Amino acid sequence: MDPLSSLDSIADLIRRRASEATSNKADKSHSDKLSQALQKHVIAKEQTAESVKFKIVNAIRAISDQDEKKDQKIVSIFVENVLLWQFGEELINDPSFASLVDEVNSSLLKEPSVINDLKNL
Repeated sequence: MDPLSSLDSIADLIRRRASEATSNKADKSHSDKLSQALQKHVIAKEQTAESVKFKIVNAIRAISDQDEKKDQKIVSIFVENVLLWQFGEELINDPSFASLVDEVNSSLLKEPSVINDLKNL
């Protein structure tokens, strides 16, 4: 079984959580801008799904097993890379991006199956 195949379902979950997070934002001006970027579903042409998955796997494997924040780092690496890949690298310049990542991370950290899937890459 391809260890990267489980990432597709997790990516779908992140897209749903990101949409939920932007709809719950208090600052509507940033939220509207970020929401528009998410709705475009801009996929960076220079990055294939496999190259993004490879990047995520390598970054996750580089985290020490003794790191007390390993779970948070794993989820953060995955969320940031999937959002940037799916919705465009320019999203990183949006002032709301960090808070969006934090909100999606918080939501995903409550789901042990997601963390386990990412740890088993």
